Amino acid sequence: MKTLTYLFLIIAMAILSESTAYSQVYNRYIVKAFSKNCSLLGGVPIEGHKLCLIPKDKNEIPIVTCEYSNGIWFNEYSDNEKIAILEELLSYEGDTSICSKKVCNYGSKKFKRPKTILCTTQIDALYLFTNLVVSSYAPNYCPFPVLFDRKEKKKINDCQQKISQVFKIYREWLMGLKINGVKKFKVPLNDGKYEWFSSQAAVFGYYKLNFWINGIYPSGRITGVCVE
Repeated sequence: MKTLTYLFLIIAMAILSESTAYSQVYNRYIVKAFSKNCSLLGGVPIEGHKLCLIPKDKNEIPIVTCEYSNGIWFNEYSDNEKIAILEELLSYEGDTSICSKKVCNYGSKKFKRPKTILCTTQIDALYLFTNLVVSSYAPNYCPFPVLFDRKEKKKINDCQQKISQVFKIYREWLMGLKINGVKKFKVPLNDGKYEWFSSQAAVFGYYKLNFWINGIYPSGRITGVCVE
C-alpha cells in the first residue's frame, strides 16, 4: 500500500511539474526553478532560472514567484535560519545561467534605466539577498538588478572579477551580522565603490555613519515588484 501511495505521489508531482513548466532544484532553503513564465523579451518568453525562498511550513508548495517580494516568508524563519538562507544565496557565486526575469525597475518611481536587458543567476541571488535584508529601503537602494562601479562609472554585470569582489563584500558583511546580530546593521554596499544601478543611496543617506537598519523585517511598502 505504501509503495502504491509513493508511486502515486511521484506521478502527481511529475504531472504538476509538467503543467507549470517548472523543473525545480531544491537546496536547503532556496529553490532554483527553470521557467518560461517569468518574463518576455520582444514578445518571446525568456528561458531561464529563478531563485525563490521556500516557505518555512514544509507542507506548503514552494511557489516560485517571478518577483523579489519574499520578505514575509523570510520573516517566518529564526535569526540563525535567516543567516543560513543568506549564506545559501551567496553559494550561487559563479552561476552564470540566465535569469528568467528580464532586468526591470523594482523601484517605486522613475529611475535612470540601464541598457542591460538580462542578468544571471548569481546576480539574481545577490539581488534577492539585498531585497531581503534592506526591506523597505530596497526601491531606492537597489532599483535594478544591475551592479555598478561608481569609480569607473560602468555596469559590471558582465565582469566576473568585480562580481566576485561584490560577493566577497557581502560575505564580510554577513560575517559582521553573525558576530553582531541582526538587530542593527548597515546596508551591504556602503563603501561607495560598488552599488546597484540608479541607487539613491547617497541621496537618502544610506552611506552615512548614523544610518542603521533596525532588524530584518517584512517591507512596509511594495518592494521587489517590477513597475515597468
